[in-house]
Amino acid sequence: MTIASLNDCRHWVFDMDGTLTVGIHDFQFIRRELEVPDDSDILEHLESLPEAQRRASHAWLMEHERELAARSTPAEGAVALIRELCERDVRLGILTRNARELAHITLEVIGLAQ
Repeated sequence: MTIASLNDCRHWVFDMDGTLTVGIHDFQFIRRELEVPDDSDILEHLESLPEAQRRASHAWLMEHERELAARSTPAEGAVALIRELCERDVRLGILTRNARELAHITLEVIGLAQ
């Protein structure tokens, strides 16, 4: 795709953590705290736990992620890019494995809430 054709794009999709924001997750810390094996996906592992442990682990993760969302900083140029795309009236999508509530907090903190 050439630069000229990027101007014609009407639909854009971005990852949030590490793309629109500076990545601050310490996944090794999360794995240690939740006792997730290194070769397992964190969320998939939590889903495999017995119900009480799964609920407790998800609650811990939500609180930890809420703290990270509150400390989010925008990646260089991300806010300006999103605002420019909004002025062009394009369709924007943001992908994240995070909870919707946390995505909204992150977007508000970095100045992209609507």
